[in-house]
Amino acid sequence: MATALTRSNEPTSDRRISAHAQLLSGQLQSLTEKLFPPNNRKSLRLFSSGEAAKLLGVSDGYLRQLSIDGLGPVPQMSSSGRRSYSLPQINELRRHIAVAKPRDAQSVLPHRRPGEKLQTIACANFKGGSAKTTTCLYLAQYLALLGYRVLAVDLDPQASLTSMLGLQPEFDVREGDTLYGAIRYDDQRRPVRDCIRKTYFDGLDLIPGNLELMEFEHQTPRALMQAQRPQGGVFFQRVGVALAEVEGDYDVVVIDCPPQLGYLTLGAVCAATALLITIH
Repeated sequence: MATALTRSNEPTSDRRISAHAQLLSGQLQSLTEKLFPPNNRKSLRLFSSGEAAKLLGVSDGYLRQLSIDGLGPVPQMSSSGRRSYSLPQINELRRHIAVAKPRDAQSVLPHRRPGEKLQTIACANFKGGSAKTTTCLYLAQYLALLGYRVLAVDLDPQASLTSMLGLQPEFDVREGDTLYGAIRYDDQRRPVRDCIRKTYFDGLDLIPGNLELMEFEHQTPRALMQAQRPQGGVFFQRVGVALAEVEGDYDVVVIDCPPQLGYLTLGAVCAATALLITIH
């Protein structure tokens, strides 16, 4: 009797796992608050006038003259008189220069022209540790720095890309906020636009990921057993169909695929216009 009573008072495995998960979540939240004060969010540094000029393809003197003439955004001035620009200000300068110099508009503001197709780059490797997510991050950020309108899609349930872009999958991504919310098979499917988040990197938006994405891997076999074709297409069409809803808003989509050949990866590959395979 004593043994049975003692065992009944012991925490179950589920309770122990839940307690450890809550402790870990609290530690992650505390770490974020320490790393990214005061608002617990990542931020991007300012760019010197020389860096801004290089990104825009103009001279530093041209930017200086714009500032003197009161045209374009007002740069931040240091005590020594050095000018600095934020990335949103650089993108504002892009729009100003595109109007002031129509001949240079396409190079300064390289948005898609009428008739040009949205470019979707799927980054894949069927094993972890190949720098797949890091490649996606740097590629998306580089394209945004060049002035392209970029959408990053985190299809990896590990959600490393989401974390790198300043969101915490455990706290900031709710049910239905991942791409699964737009490609699921039931009547709770939502517009993909509702899943898109702004990031700290101007010009780079994100569809975040978390463990919810695994539901697509679990639900797809059931959907394949149904005789009726599901609304939104069969599994390998659904990613492309969802992204088509926001095709006019972006120039490039960069997809971070899971590190295995599953239904999510196949859907991303079928939606892609280019496949980037990392080798490390």
